[in-house]
Amino acid sequence: MDLDALRFGNFSQLGEAITDWNQMAKKLETLKGDAKDNVAGKAAKARWAGENATVTRTFVEKTAGEFADAHTQARTIARILGDTRDELVAFRTELTEAIAQGAKKN
Repeated sequence: MDLDALRFGNFSQLGEAITDWNQMAKKLETLKGDAKDNVAGKAAKARWAGENATVTRTFVEKTAGEFADAHTQARTIARILGDTRDELVAFRTELTEAIAQGAKKN
């Protein structure tokens, strides 16, 4: 990263991205619950018979699991972005303090 980019960088867009990913994670959490309880739950309780029943039930359960995976991924992305922003802000603070100390000595 360029020194000036760190020193004068505006990390508000990163904050907005964190907010967006947290909101997405909440929406996906709701969808995960709906998929598990309504879709997969009903598929598990259904009295299907024959070859198509096994294929369909497996497909529905797998699809419901994809919502859980998407929820986990959205939370992970939000956390990574948050950690990155926090580290950048901390590095900027350290840099600003080092520059101020250097200016006092000269």
